[in-house]
Amino acid sequence: PLLDVREPPKLKKDGYIEAALNIPIRQLLQNLNKLPAMDKPVVIYCASGHRGGYALAALKLLGYQNVRNLAGGLGAWKKAELPVVTGSLPAAPAAGSMPEIKDQALFELLKGFFVELPEGFYTIKADKLNADIAEGKTYNLIDVRREDEYQKNGYIAGGVNLPMETIFANLDKLPAKDAPIVIYCVSGHRGSIVAMGLRLLCYTNVVNLAGGINAWKAAGFPLEGVVDWNALWGDFLANLPEGFYTISATKLNEQLADKPPFLLDVREAAEL
Repeated sequence: PLLDVREPPKLKKDGYIEAALNIPIRQLLQNLNKLPAMDKPVVIYCASGHRGGYALAALKLLGYQNVRNLAGGLGAWKKAELPVVTGSLPAAPAAGSMPEIKDQALFELLKGFFVELPEGFYTIKADKLNADIAEGKTYNLIDVRREDEYQKNGYIAGGVNLPMETIFANLDKLPAKDAPIVIYCVSGHRGSIVAMGLRLLCYTNVVNLAGGINAWKAAGFPLEGVVDWNALWGDFLANLPEGFYTISATKLNEQLADKPPFLLDVREAAEL
């Protein structure tokens, strides 16, 4: 089934995917009896993928074998112009028996994390992050994409690349546990999993960039290490002067007689 982990008012306002079950993230682990068996397929979604990442990580840790998170959440679903149900709430999921939890201590740890999630769910939006940086607020930006993504697709200025697969083997490269840290990935999925892990390791000031670097780019904020050709070329064309950087043959001839410019002939040698 589909599992929607948003709060009910959001479902009514923004819609939901038909046939989805709704269990808000804060109550998820107390309601595992409303999910199918641990070997059955479950697709989780939220608004952007952040809470879905939390839920996926928790369920996988508890032994659910076939769980996935909808990349980009309901926002990506709607952007693809796929249908949603609006103006109502899905039917309440039927309750069955609770699954066998083999590691009760882990279950209690995860349940406590979910129950105590604050407003915002430990995220920061792109516009807030950009405004804070512009005002001089210092964040430790941790980019958890793979190195090839970091090098090829650009990164937020100051972002340090510590891929998700290896970050927990390199905690010595992180700042102090109370330092302000912003995690980001492509869409928020990987970032949420890393942020959750760090929070459970007592990093007390960690947030995930909501929507990831995709949200940063969609807001028009700059990236380092990559050329935004669309913006660069558009600016170049918009600021062409009268004459569009050309010179007439007559004017060039006059300059050759006075103060000769550097002449560069870019034809092939055979043409010369």
